[in-house]
Amino acid sequence: MSTHLKSFTPDLQDITAIRATISGFDPSASTTIVGQDRAKPEDIFAPTAHSKALDPATTLVLGARGAGKSFWASVLCNEDTRVLAARLYPRLGLDRLQVKIGFGGVAKAGVSRLEVDKLIPSGREHETAEIFWRAVIVRAALQVVKPDEERSLTKTLDYLADPEEWADVMVKVDDELAKQKQTVLIVFDALDSISEDWSRLSALIDALMRVVWELRGFEMIRAKLFMRPDQLSELNLRLVELPKLRSGSAKLDWKQADLFGLMFSRLAFDEQARGAFGRFIKLLNLGNLPEKPGNLGDWTLSKNEMLQRTLFEAMAGSFMGGGPRKGKTFDWPYNHLADGLGDVTPRSFLILMQRAAELSQSRGAGGLILLPQAIREGLREASKVRIDQLATEYPWIKRVLQPLAGLRVPAVPQVFFHAWAENTTVPAVIRIAERAKTLSPVSMSSAGRDDWSNREAELADRLIRMGVLTSRTDGRYDMPDLFRIGAALLKKGGVAPQT
Repeated sequence: MSTHLKSFTPDLQDITAIRATISGFDPSASTTIVGQDRAKPEDIFAPTAHSKALDPATTLVLGARGAGKSFWASVLCNEDTRVLAARLYPRLGLDRLQVKIGFGGVAKAGVSRLEVDKLIPSGREHETAEIFWRAVIVRAALQVVKPDEERSLTKTLDYLADPEEWADVMVKVDDELAKQKQTVLIVFDALDSISEDWSRLSALIDALMRVVWELRGFEMIRAKLFMRPDQLSELNLRLVELPKLRSGSAKLDWKQADLFGLMFSRLAFDEQARGAFGRFIKLLNLGNLPEKPGNLGDWTLSKNEMLQRTLFEAMAGSFMGGGPRKGKTFDWPYNHLADGLGDVTPRSFLILMQRAAELSQSRGAGGLILLPQAIREGLREASKVRIDQLATEYPWIKRVLQPLAGLRVPAVPQVFFHAWAENTTVPAVIRIAERAKTLSPVSMSSAGRDDWSNREAELADRLIRMGVLTSRTDGRYDMPDLFRIGAALLKKGGVAPQT
């Protein structure tokens, strides 16, 4: 422990209370746009860099799996959280918004998947999807200017049967909103749940983006789409203006100070931990807790990395082992949770901390809230969960990783190719993709259907684009710990997979 912490003697009951709260985090549960699992005011942490993502003028928000896309969509769509976000981001005018849900992937969240399937017949997406999404947007806007008028989606579609009606109706609604000085924001989230068929999903999202692009001609009607970057790249989108849409997008990046600020804010506003955590930071001369979530922007522990380091060293010690060679406790989680694209998500970070607290509790950590060894083991849990969640979108990923178990990385590409070829991995994963009607990990056009030879390099390239593999400057492949540990690959000096 650092010299300036030697005289630091917190109450053991406070340590136990803080540890218990961290062990009670539920970061693996997905937020839904509305309903029981929607965002709560006490869970809001607002990194400065996320301002653009919430800005009504930003149409496209990109974020890795677990980066908080559905959380921010939920914050915008629920009044209590939107009011708090308006205080934390005062320049965005969020308190002057009327927010409607276009699609949210759950019941009572805009148009349902059943309506999509009923009103956009399979195979006719290119003919019917655009007018469908126009109807969704028109109905949402009319709900604001004519709140007492019930209008079903089917009736709205009939109303827009004439293509010219779309522009006429939108101009009238836009003018009325301008008179009322109200902006309507229509939010689209969980777009990958519209269809399990990849080709249909591509056609539906392509049509949605075309309609959203047309909204640039209106002043008071806007849309916001939350998507994963890999999803956007892999979908077969034909929108000519997609590069322009993407260039103006916002990315949900989380820096190290943001993630620790998120954890500390959770402790600050937890009923069970607040008193103990307040006393803990006072002993360190780190000031007082914020009185309410709206004051988070002024709380130094939410963003000052130097003070955060002091606090976390008091919680977990300074080093991951007997000295600095094993790494510093404050830096170690962030350094080991990044995927191959450099992204670290709050979901993985909080899973690591939750598991570390749980293990520290059972092992009698004494004066430390989190044991360094427990932090290491928390990484194993984060890796396992990340691979499980990746498999929900890419059902072939575990079959790709399975033959690599026991390999030591970094390794030359041929080591990977041999392991896959020996286990007939390429044809196996293509069959899995076909059964699941999801995107194949290798191109289907560059080889005959029965010829899967020499396709392992293409498979590796796909994993690199996903951030599961990295290619070093010397040509060797490596795998970030976030995936390596769950996939049971070995690395000299690295955290060993669970035996």
